[in-house]
Amino acid sequence: MRISIFAGDVSDAPAEALCTSTNPRLSLVMGTGASIRGRGGFEILRACKAIVQAEFVRTGIHGLSAGSVHTTTAGQLPAKAVIHCVASDAAHRSSAAIIRNCVKNALAAADAAGCTSIALPLFGTGHAHFKTDQALAAIADALRDAVTEVRHVLLVVRDPDYVSDAVQIMERLIPGCDVDVQRGPAETSERPSLWSSWSGRDEL
Repeated sequence: MRISIFAGDVSDAPAEALCTSTNPRLSLVMGTGASIRGRGGFEILRACKAIVQAEFVRTGIHGLSAGSVHTTTAGQLPAKAVIHCVASDAAHRSSAAIIRNCVKNALAAADAAGCTSIALPLFGTGHAHFKTDQALAAIADALRDAVTEVRHVLLVVRDPDYVSDAVQIMERLIPGCDVDVQRGPAETSERPSLWSSWSGRDEL
């Protein structure tokens, strides 16, 4: 498995499967979810709402379980699929175990969708405020033990200050791993978005 640190926005990552780090309602209002939703279009959010509603009909529970993943269309994005990873519980908490499950389940979902490359964000480090170094370590643990057909993992690091840390942690925790760094397009201005005038209130 090849591992690249992708310094940039998840929606720019050159992978067949793009992952969000989202909440149990798949609301996609901030962070990676907002980026995917804004670039991919309304059909992604509609698919997420349908998933959450189906779970409520099936179980009577409002929200999806932490560590679970849910695949939708990629909409207008040039990817095969978007995999929405529930990186926190209903109390807005994440953990190393939740993050490892997100990675394991995302890889399985990518396999099911026929994707050989996947972009993984730093799960839980946004709305759940999980520490970046601990999230990186949990992701490395899951990748080291993974059994998957995915051949290229792009670990998306939005903050350039953490790129070198990400490289060091991956190489230290995954024996024989040779990590390269890729950079997304420079963002000199705000991207146009289908959601630029929309103000969401259903967020963690």
